[in-house]
Amino acid sequence: MRVGRTLTHHFEIETRQYDLLGIDLGEGARRRMIIFGAVIIILWIALLFPFIGVPKKPTVSLYVVPPFVITAFGWRPGKFHERRRRVTEWALAVRYALRAHRPIIGLGARAADKTEYLPWRERVATRKVADLAKARVTPEWEREVVVELDPMVRAGADITVNQRARLLGSDHVQRVSRRTSSGKGRE
Repeated sequence: MRVGRTLTHHFEIETRQYDLLGIDLGEGARRRMIIFGAVIIILWIALLFPFIGVPKKPTVSLYVVPPFVITAFGWRPGKFHERRRRVTEWALAVRYALRAHRPIIGLGARAADKTEYLPWRERVATRKVADLAKARVTPEWEREVVVELDPMVRAGADITVNQRARLLGSDHVQRVSRRTSSGKGRE
C-alpha cells in the first residue's frame, strides 16, 4: 500500500469576529469556533437546567466552565488528522466504542449479521480501563519494550542472488510474440 505525504500546510481561510456585543476581541475570534461554543453552551444548559435549575452563585461555574473547556480543547486540530478538529475525533472514538464499524460483505451484496461485528470487549481495551480504574498506569518511559518473535519465521543461511542482464533484439521479441499469439511454436 502506498502512503502519500503532504509536505506543505493546507491553505485555510477563516473569518474572524473582532467585536462582540460592544466588547473588543483584539485579534478576533474564529467565527466557527464562536458558533460551535454557542451550540455547546446551549446544549449544556439544556442538559443541566432540569437537574439543577436556574444558575445560582454556587452553580454558575458548573454552567460556564465545562462548555468553555470543551470548546477550547475540542476546536484544536486533531492529533491524528490535522485537518479534523478534536471534537470530531472524540465523536468518532465514542461511536466506534458504542457501535463499531459496520463490516461490508461482498461489496455490499448482503448486510452483516450481528455476529460479524467486533464485540465490545475487543473494541475497548478492557485492560486499559481496569488499569485506569485502579490507577495502575505506568508512564511511557518506565514501560519495558517487549519484542515478540514470530515462531513461524526461522533464520537460515544467507542466499546469493546471481543476476544476468540479457539484451533481446527486436527480431527475437517479434518471434516470441508470434509464438504466444498464434498458440503454436512457429519460427
